[in-house]
Amino acid sequence: MILEILKGKLQELKKKDKNLIIFKDQKIVLLLTSVSHFTVHASILFFPTLIYLYVEEFDVDIKFLGFIYMISNFVFGFGSLFTGYIENRYGEKKLLLLFQIGSFFSCFFIIFSQNIISFAFFHILLCGFMSIYHPAGLTLISRRTSSLSKSMSYHGIAGSLGLAFGPILSSILTTFINWRYAYFLVMIIFLILFIATYFLLELKFYNYKIKSKRKLFNKKLIIFYLINCLAGIAFSSFLTYMPIFFSIKLININLMPILIGGFFTTLVLLAGIPGQIVGGIIGEKYNKSLIIMILCLLHIPLLIIIPLLKGYVLIFFTLLLGFINFIFQPIGNSIIADYTVSSQRGIAYGLSFFLGFGIGSFGSGIGGILLSNWNISLVFYFAALVMILSIIPSLFLLKFDKKNN
Repeated sequence: MILEILKGKLQELKKKDKNLIIFKDQKIVLLLTSVSHFTVHASILFFPTLIYLYVEEFDVDIKFLGFIYMISNFVFGFGSLFTGYIENRYGEKKLLLLFQIGSFFSCFFIIFSQNIISFAFFHILLCGFMSIYHPAGLTLISRRTSSLSKSMSYHGIAGSLGLAFGPILSSILTTFINWRYAYFLVMIIFLILFIATYFLLELKFYNYKIKSKRKLFNKKLIIFYLINCLAGIAFSSFLTYMPIFFSIKLININLMPILIGGFFTTLVLLAGIPGQIVGGIIGEKYNKSLIIMILCLLHIPLLIIIPLLKGYVLIFFTLLLGFINFIFQPIGNSIIADYTVSSQRGIAYGLSFFLGFGIGSFGSGIGGILLSNWNISLVFYFAALVMILSIIPSLFLLKFDKKNN
């Protein structure tokens, strides 16, 4: 089903832009990276969706599980930094194969985990292997596709689908069978991806011995990294506990709490798909720095008012939050491509992902402390405070952009 959706989107994109396919394997690249992106983000959201179940099954405190998830996300981000550094040496295909086969075996051992120690270890290991994907996949797209903002947008849509289907998929399988079957399903997908990547993706070598005159750490890129880091902390804090938030706020709905949390979190993340599309379109037409600043501003009132709402109004504003939040991704990925040359993109995307997810993971840890000691509303207020701080570097980014233009 996911493959058919992605194929349909690619055909639609090709009809709109006759010059889009200028690389022989562009369709294969977008298909493999999009399915990989879907699977990575679906897998990463199994944990927060099932966190209350883990409290009961492994007899641990929710604060401790929040700490484990923070470590997992930190490894998820930190591994991408290392991958970005070695990408030029080993190439995207070899790294993608390592990510896929490593994730396959990590899921296998998670399925047979009998205590919190083994579960935590193999979950962290899974996040380590999945951390390889983003710098390798994004660099592959930036080198082998045209219409970069649109390509990043469609790749981002696949990630949003993964984020959206992760909670509902894991909650349904847990309700009717067992939580381990969620990891069994993605384990099979990782194996299929490994085989498809091995046989379908061309192995290409790039010669980057000639150094670019453009510095990697220019002022604009450093400022964007700071914005990305702050946005990552905010995103990690409210997204990790969104299933719990919905199960508390919508308790009157006649469903099991785990299904309430999974279903409505899925709706919010599905709202990110049109956000990705809009991001891809406006990223081609308007000033990206200005868009980033506006997005930072729009998050603040939403994060403040959402904990105060109930019923249909709450659902509407959380959907709006999902839509606005995911406009950021294709814009941010395109900004990195604009500010770097091809030889720098592996480490540039790796560093970006480390800051957004690695350092951003501290948001889930802080959110766990706020939830355990006070209440869920403070998690959203904390995210709003972080987004207020992001306004300062976004203004500097816009200033430097106008000055250079």
